[in-house]
Amino acid sequence: MKKICLLCVLVLMSASLDIIGMEQILARAQQSAQEPDDRQTPSQAADTTVPDAVAAAIRADLQLFPIPQSTLHPQYAVSYEDSWMSARSFGGERGHEGTDLMLSPDRRGIFPVLSMTDGVVEKKGWLPKGGYRLGIRSDRGIYYYYAHLYDYADGIEEGTTVVSGQLLGFAGDTGYSNIEGTTGNFPVHLHVGIYYDDENGQETAVNPYPFLQGLETVAMPY
Repeated sequence: MKKICLLCVLVLMSASLDIIGMEQILARAQQSAQEPDDRQTPSQAADTTVPDAVAAAIRADLQLFPIPQSTLHPQYAVSYEDSWMSARSFGGERGHEGTDLMLSPDRRGIFPVLSMTDGVVEKKGWLPKGGYRLGIRSDRGIYYYYAHLYDYADGIEEGTTVVSGQLLGFAGDTGYSNIEGTTGNFPVHLHVGIYYDDENGQETAVNPYPFLQGLETVAMPY
């Protein structure tokens, strides 16, 4: 049955999906069948009224939803709500600087994470709050943060240039621990953060929720 399913995926793939590393997605699907938010420190400011120029830059950057739609498993689902500045306590009292894309089924390593934008990988690695994370800086200077990843796609390193739709890794439940590789402290999900530097060079968080809503109809199939 596993071989039949993998064949179905190959038939359903279009040429446009080459950029997301389909071979890695298939390899993860085989592996998962056998397998039983947050930045290091809060930004100095959280912007509830995004300057028009920043909002325009974010809208110009964003090209697709970070979790693609599975054609093989249509029951796989993504849900999210506006949790902007909701209370968080790990590592100290703080507000939630992002949006959590909750995933069903709650299984690490089966949901591909795609780059929402073109850009350059600025940060990669473990953070106690964010677990395995990536930070990608766009040409317009906006920083896009992907946290709690299960693992990374091949070739994703600091300094790597990425394009929208490129496979970054797979969603997981890493983080909330000083011990690298810790999992299981919360359900599997992708934490999405968006940041920009204001006129004083101060990193400022932006609520991703309304921008993600605008991308719901631009979810790539796989």
